[in-house]
Amino acid sequence: MQWVLSLGANVIATICRHWQTLAIDVVLTAILIYPLCNFLAYGWQRKFEEIKTDLVPEAKQTYLKVFWDRVVPLDKVDKEFSDLYVRWYGRSRFRIPTVFVFIVAIIENYELANELIRLVSPEVQLSTAGAAIAGAYTFVAWDFFNRVQRRDLSSADILRGALRLAIAVPLGFAMSALLEKSYAPFLAFAIGVFPLETISTILRRLVNDKLKLQIGADNAPDQVATLSGVDRSIADRIQEADITTIPQLAWCDPIQLTMRTNLGFDYVVDIVSQALAWVYFGEKLAALRPFGLRGAFELHVLSNDLNSANTDEKDLAARTQTAAATAINVPLDGFKYAVEQIAGDPATKFLYDAS
Repeated sequence: MQWVLSLGANVIATICRHWQTLAIDVVLTAILIYPLCNFLAYGWQRKFEEIKTDLVPEAKQTYLKVFWDRVVPLDKVDKEFSDLYVRWYGRSRFRIPTVFVFIVAIIENYELANELIRLVSPEVQLSTAGAAIAGAYTFVAWDFFNRVQRRDLSSADILRGALRLAIAVPLGFAMSALLEKSYAPFLAFAIGVFPLETISTILRRLVNDKLKLQIGADNAPDQVATLSGVDRSIADRIQEADITTIPQLAWCDPIQLTMRTNLGFDYVVDIVSQALAWVYFGEKLAALRPFGLRGAFELHVLSNDLNSANTDEKDLAARTQTAAATAINVPLDGFKYAVEQIAGDPATKFLYDAS
């Protein structure tokens, strides 16, 4: 019992001596962890409800059959779909990454807090280690705030944040060694606010320059970015889901892509629909948009109208089909066959049922 009392007294004495450092540490760590907790409490649930309500039971049934090879009765499909989402992208997937961020942050923020307290003295300057931690903390906190605001947070993003904090000090020392010592804290902080992708590019260029090598990623144009409504940032988010080509996007799992990128489901349906049509028509797809044929979904509608019992709808569809084939300089029979192939694709059927 005596040793317990002694240990407790020592802990209390330590807290009293370092209460300012501990208080700053707690505040800095809380600022970093709060957006993650907020997302798990509210943002995740909102995203889950958005995906669930966007799909009618028939669309969920088609999805499970096409992409998971499961035949589920209509009265059980809602539960099966929800269980699938929770199993692959539930809150439990975020727990361990959040713990990693918390552990790394509370250790590094203690050192940062000490640095901030020492800076009260005018003769003390920020150290390279402290500057590196401050830079990484700034970037990770801002990145978490931004992602939670957009509801674009995944467990991988949290793990990247933990990694960014963990390597802040060695990376800061490594990069600051390139300049004079007086500039070391500035460069350590500056490099800390760069994302890992940018740092990787900088390091590759330095290695290429020093060793006369040609190491780096392929600079070929990103196919996905050529689709309508896809900019560079969206293409990057899709690339993080391991999709870099249009054929990959065309036959990907739209629900999984929505979960992994946190893009809106309706938006994902649109770009997947475009990708399916692009596989057949390539860059000529842009010339079909003025005819209302944006992607596979619209071509499926055209196919339905061509077989419609309504004479007016059938005639309009036939004239549209002829005009579209002429506009992209494709023989009418070839265009008809392509439309039938696109409309008959199981992936197109799911997009049609989901819309």
